[in-house]
Amino acid sequence: MAFVIDVPSHPVYIEQAPPPVVLQAAPPPVIIEQAPPPVVLQAAPPPVIIEQAPPPVVLQAAPPPVIIEQAPPPVVFQAAPPPVIIEQAPPPVVVQGPVVITSPMRSTPTQTRCRFCQQQVVTMTEPMNGLLTWIIFGVLFVFCIWPFCLIPFCVSSCRDVKHICPGCNNVIYVYKRM
Repeated sequence: MAFVIDVPSHPVYIEQAPPPVVLQAAPPPVIIEQAPPPVVLQAAPPPVIIEQAPPPVVLQAAPPPVIIEQAPPPVVFQAAPPPVIIEQAPPPVVVQGPVVITSPMRSTPTQTRCRFCQQQVVTMTEPMNGLLTWIIFGVLFVFCIWPFCLIPFCVSSCRDVKHICPGCNNVIYVYKRM
């Protein structure tokens, strides 16, 4: 008996059913307690001291100095400069006019030179209210002596004095009592 097997010309695939999947619970973890490893303290090895001989000292003689001879610098003779003659100027001549001494300007008319018109004048005086006038007014008013608080505005010795030039009517000076 002879078997004839017909072999197809293309590959034949045989499909198989997948194997069944079986789920198993994981076994509980196993805890193994171990003692800690022993600590071994070792002493440090003693230091190693190596003694060496000092290096040899070599003394060398200093080299001889080098002497360079040079020719002396040339000497140049110059003629002396001509003498300088300085003539002195005659001393300046100062002409002084009459010296005017002005008295300090107070509450009375004063003779002075006006700085605006350059004339020798006797000033005109005019009283004006100043700091002293207002202070006396304030003190009398605050201490309830108000009927008398206007007196400083009428008394010339409580007021400042303005000095005026009679030629150009400019204010030359103001005498302030305070």
